[in-house]
Amino acid sequence: MNRLLILVTAALGTTMLLSCSMGRVGTMVGSVPKEANGWVANADVREYNRKTLFKYIDGGAELYLAFRFRKAYVYTYAKADEPDVIMEVYDMSTPEDAFGVFTSERVGEEIGIGHGSEYEAGLLRFFKGRFFVSIMARDETPESRKTVLALGRAVADSIQSIGEKPELLSRLPSKGLIESSIRYFYDHNILNLNYYVAEENILQLTPRTQAVLARYSTQEEKAYLLLVGYPSTRYAEKASRSFQATYMPDAIQGIVRTENGKWTATDLCSRFVAVVFDAPSDEWARSLLEAVCRELEVIQ
Repeated sequence: MNRLLILVTAALGTTMLLSCSMGRVGTMVGSVPKEANGWVANADVREYNRKTLFKYIDGGAELYLAFRFRKAYVYTYAKADEPDVIMEVYDMSTPEDAFGVFTSERVGEEIGIGHGSEYEAGLLRFFKGRFFVSIMARDETPESRKTVLALGRAVADSIQSIGEKPELLSRLPSKGLIESSIRYFYDHNILNLNYYVAEENILQLTPRTQAVLARYSTQEEKAYLLLVGYPSTRYAEKASRSFQATYMPDAIQGIVRTENGKWTATDLCSRFVAVVFDAPSDEWARSLLEAVCRELEVIQ
């Protein structure tokens, strides 16, 4: 079993580090700061796995378990008369899974840490390689903000793991795309958290599939585009039939007007299923589907 070994070095001043080895895994978090801006790390580092994570974030563990979460390490930094700073490092097994968790609650602007990040109200969230990191000051002050960002940069610089965003994202049409709305996943429960489709897994999402949901704007209207990649064309065809039979049985040529007066449309592009939800018109829905299928021609 891969284990994180915490090696606490002798005191060498305020810049000393806690070295962290990832055992036989090959990629690693190289070092975690022992001190930052006067905040000192507690020597007690809490560790959680897939069976114990709910003890730390009961009610929130489901998000991580919907991905290939492996372990979490929690560090507490304290400074007199200042709020504690809590740093959580999640080993998500793959860069795609780390990106998926990062996108699950994304609301802020990119701040330039790791491969993707955001900071808002004392909370820094970023991912790099296969790691997702959350650093939060219990109360935001000017000094705690500096500390949170300093810790984030130090940890991001020490992560030796490499990896880019999922290739599927590059196939989203750019016109009208709201970048901060992108959600990446392969579990139908995560889809329902962002756009409710059905209680049952009618799109047949599994860890062998990959899915991205994003919002698009046109003037004052907004719509959703869901793009799902399957292992094979046969698999995609089966999922497409399941979705249409359950969600839009009255559709004509893959498009239907829903009870809210908006349009849902779907198309099968080789081993990919694309769905547009809440489009302001049937023409707009068809146009977005055509655009995404053109993008997908490159990787079919």
